[in-house]
Amino acid sequence: MSGNRIVYQNWIVDLGRDPETQCQASDSIDADQSDRRAEQICQTVDVALYRLDDEEREFIIRFHYMGESYRQISDKSGRPVHKLEALHKRSLKKLRRLLAPLADEVFGLRAGQEQACPVCNSKYLVQLNEIIRNRDRRQTWKPVLNLFRTKYNLTISSPQLLVGHEKYH
Repeated sequence: MSGNRIVYQNWIVDLGRDPETQCQASDSIDADQSDRRAEQICQTVDVALYRLDDEEREFIIRFHYMGESYRQISDKSGRPVHKLEALHKRSLKKLRRLLAPLADEVFGLRAGQEQACPVCNSKYLVQLNEIIRNRDRRQTWKPVLNLFRTKYNLTISSPQLLVGHEKYH
């Protein structure tokens, strides 16, 4: 299956359901709260997965949910293993950022604070991501930077910020 790798097996929704740690009188109340919490966690994870690019989402599902190895995914997709490793790292970084509020709220885990991304913090995030995704890749970033400045009043001094946003956010 997956060697030493942990594969998703519904473990997160079972958190807090150890009968030895729950008292008998509050079982039904705790079970209802636990069920609602588990559903909320699943929905949050689904939303985070949906916010990944198609290839990132597919990789995460195949690797973590289905338990496929790098080699198996490489054979099926035709992508070299080293490219899949980079995709995996990038995908996990995005998921870590997207799920940090949930990890803090549910488990008390504080994720490292990254520097604020002006694109991510913009109220026009959806439109900006669409422009970045649909840009003419044969041209420089200059038309995108100009559009951001004129239409969305967002001044970005370096195209590298957009490259980083596109890759990691």
